[in-house]
Amino acid sequence: MESSTVKKLLGINEITLDINNGRTMTLTQLEPDGIISMSISGQNGLAETIDGNEAFIFAGEMVMLINYYRNCKRGIEKSDYILPAKR
Repeated sequence: MESSTVKKLLGINEITLDINNGRTMTLTQLEPDGIISMSISGQNGLAETIDGNEAFIFAGEMVMLINYYRNCKRGIEKSDYILPAKR
């Protein structure tokens, strides 16, 4: 059975993103409204070390980050990294 099928059966949610320098970031949530773990793999597939304080995101913090992103896109808040949406 494929890994994605097993995760689906277990209710594990996962987002994988390609990031700079050929690395991959994976966000994993084991249950709805649960803690989100973040892992980063290098080009060689080996996991990079992430400080424990940064490796886990509480569901409420993720909602706050998404709201912050949306507010930056709307021009309500400012960020050097998130540009407002073009209208």
